[in-house]
Amino acid sequence: MTRVIGIVSGKGGVGKTTFSINLGIALRNLGRKVVVIDCNVSTPHLAYYLGKENYSVTLNDIFREEVDVKFAPLDCGGVMFIPASEDLKDVINIDILSLRTHITKLCKGEEFDYVILDSAPGLGREALSVLQTCDEIIFITKPTIPTLTDITRVAEVASKMGHSNFHVVLNMVRNKNYELRALQAKNLFKTRILGTIPFDEIVMDSTALGIPIMWHKPDSKVSVSYLNIAANLAGIKYRQVSKLRKFSKRVKKFFGGIKKSATKFRS
Repeated sequence: MTRVIGIVSGKGGVGKTTFSINLGIALRNLGRKVVVIDCNVSTPHLAYYLGKENYSVTLNDIFREEVDVKFAPLDCGGVMFIPASEDLKDVINIDILSLRTHITKLCKGEEFDYVILDSAPGLGREALSVLQTCDEIIFITKPTIPTLTDITRVAEVASKMGHSNFHVVLNMVRNKNYELRALQAKNLFKTRILGTIPFDEIVMDSTALGIPIMWHKPDSKVSVSYLNIAANLAGIKYRQVSKLRKFSKRVKKFFGGIKKSATKFRS
């Protein structure tokens, strides 16, 4: 059964789109079939973060019934995605609240294990359309009181809409004294903390390059955090294979091949 997950925040600038993309890549690395959809039609960034400047289909086309949602996903390194149009004229005359109808249709074939909806921040029409559509919510927040307070308001609205399956991810964690720890956040929200992601400037570097951090620096602490979060979401255990172990395996394989060749030669 396809899991439809809304990636939600109380305000912008907390790394929601970065999280959506890299979570999709991490789930793909775990063998899951994923599509990430840019539901922030007023200020879309998903395609930019993927380094995609040209694309043939957008979510706006789907809303205008010009493209069937089943044929809309585009491939980017094994992760499927549907961008939103960056052309201002494409924001006019679209029904963002029809998102649920289209996502329901996309899920019928069970082609994907996960549909990840990258929401607009706050509680505008775009954000509400994601809340109406998703089955689960992952709140992305910095570990500070103001940003945590903002998602508390969104969580209250989501609860009134019938949601109860919440997860929280603490992003850009610097381990400063003024930051809340994971246990404190868990006690505040009375819900599951899916994981924490450390602050690292290489994330900004990867964004500027249009290469997700999971591809740009796959062995970084940030990338490992995404893999752990993806595993927690999928309900499996993730065991990191270090560079040293990878190198050791390659060395053993190399020398094993030499040994076999030598034995064959002597015989």
